[in-house]
Amino acid sequence: MRKETTHNVVLLVEVAIMVALATVLGFIRLFRMPQGGSISLEMVPIFIIALRRGGPVGLLAGGIYGLLQLLIDPYIVHPVQVLLEYPLAFALVGLAGFFKEKPWLGITVGSAARYIVHVISGMIFFGSYAPEGTPVLIYSLGYNAIYILPNLIISGLIVGLLAPVVKYGLKR
Repeated sequence: MRKETTHNVVLLVEVAIMVALATVLGFIRLFRMPQGGSISLEMVPIFIIALRRGGPVGLLAGGIYGLLQLLIDPYIVHPVQVLLEYPLAFALVGLAGFFKEKPWLGITVGSAARYIVHVISGMIFFGSYAPEGTPVLIYSLGYNAIYILPNLIISGLIVGLLAPVVKYGLKR
């Protein structure tokens, strides 16, 4: 087998394993919000693959994970909401891979991009849940911050602990 083919196979297997691990970790929720969103470790594997393999691979892994989430645990109110909150929001987590030399910045950028997409979707599709007199933007910012911010902190701490493995991979 050619070296390039071997590299591609290894890359595909690594992405598949990280997406599978993210899926399993997504079932272990520390807290779940009523209209979707939870505090879990699901983003850690997506951040790891993004930081190890770069932004394009991170975007791909996140998008695949988002599609899996759509199949496994959907919360659907509209087709556009589905596109925003599943493949797009989770793909954007992969932006972390464009900041391989600054993992905390990458994790923050990936989490912030996901947050922005969820806030936009929340304003458009979940604004009716805002308490009377509360601006929809404020409601959506607060609702999504309740689970995205803890996920960012937890993911950053765990990825920080795993930094040697993330950066250099396991020695063969």
